[in-house]
Amino acid sequence: MKLLIIPSWYPSNIHPESGTFFRERALILQHHGFNITIAAHIVHSARDVLKFKPDPNNGMPISDNEMIVYKTEALNPYPKLPKQAFKSYKKSISALVQHIIAKQGRPDLVFINSSLFAGASLAKYLHEQSIPYMVSEHLKEFIIVDGWTAFQKVCIKNSYNYASRIIATSAALKNNIQSEFNISDEKIVLIPNPADVQSFSLRTENIEGPFTFIAIALLRQEKRLDILINAFAKLIKKMPDAVLTIVGDGPEKDNLKLLSRKLNISKRVNFTGYQRKPAVAEMLRHHHVLVLSSEVETFGVALVEAMTAGLPVIATRCGGPESIVSPDTGMLVKRNDPFKLAKAMQKMIDRYSTYDPNKIRHIALEQYGDKTYVARITETISSIV
Repeated sequence: MKLLIIPSWYPSNIHPESGTFFRERALILQHHGFNITIAAHIVHSARDVLKFKPDPNNGMPISDNEMIVYKTEALNPYPKLPKQAFKSYKKSISALVQHIIAKQGRPDLVFINSSLFAGASLAKYLHEQSIPYMVSEHLKEFIIVDGWTAFQKVCIKNSYNYASRIIATSAALKNNIQSEFNISDEKIVLIPNPADVQSFSLRTENIEGPFTFIAIALLRQEKRLDILINAFAKLIKKMPDAVLTIVGDGPEKDNLKLLSRKLNISKRVNFTGYQRKPAVAEMLRHHHVLVLSSEVETFGVALVEAMTAGLPVIATRCGGPESIVSPDTGMLVKRNDPFKLAKAMQKMIDRYSTYDPNKIRHIALEQYGDKTYVARITETISSIV
């Protein structure tokens, strides 16, 4: 089956971390027999003007593990004019998709990752061409009160109007989409994100040294890593040998480092910066517990990756984690509460021996393995095509 996948954001030289899970999920489908082509138009922030260099191969097809990728990049010409920025993006992504269809022929289905803004840009064109499409949603604003502007709501509704199916990655996301945009049960389907089974092996059984926590996230405000650092500062008053590793990069990096210094715990907090998946997988094997401290999450990829490696997890009740974490795999705590998070971290240390790494990994693979994901996607596509 020919599947054209259109992500609203995708890895680039400037931001290799952006949209990596879109690429990984596409590769899973490619490896399971789908004929995948990627069409990605990446719009860089004006803040990246000094890093941005026009690519002479812009829009040329490249092979990525037998998957064909067409990628174009540009700076946002209207950073303070969202409607104009959308029109510019729509023009570029529409031209790219039409170019691909002219070269390759019509796809059997178009799989769009996010209504904003790929879905909104292509909805009418695909409808007019009688090409069915489904939209998968990921943005945190769906589970934030008043998360959308009036213009964004119009774009989302336009995307949903012609979509054959809407995919939500968690129960919280599904419920909010249905209630806010009046979507029927027949049109929306719950398909959690898959775990990368091949990359994450079972953690080391006997980890020597101090008890270690790890957090993997983009260093942005909604990830509330400041809450985690404050909670960790409370924990090490009782457990002075504990270690916290923070993996990721982002605009909050300097603020978080400064906070750890102010709390006099900088020697116990390690900032690794952005790491590619093989390095992350190796880190997980040598840590005890993963902590997710977000204020809002539509899913929680880091939780699933850690569970695939056999680690128990601690997560805030912030949307997606409620569908992932169970008593067998870890703990859920109130969000934005460093006291509750510190207590959970202490409780995890006390009860650590009760968690079975093999059982945790089995649960992760059973619920979020690539075969389960492909089966759900295939079933959804079969109901459309």
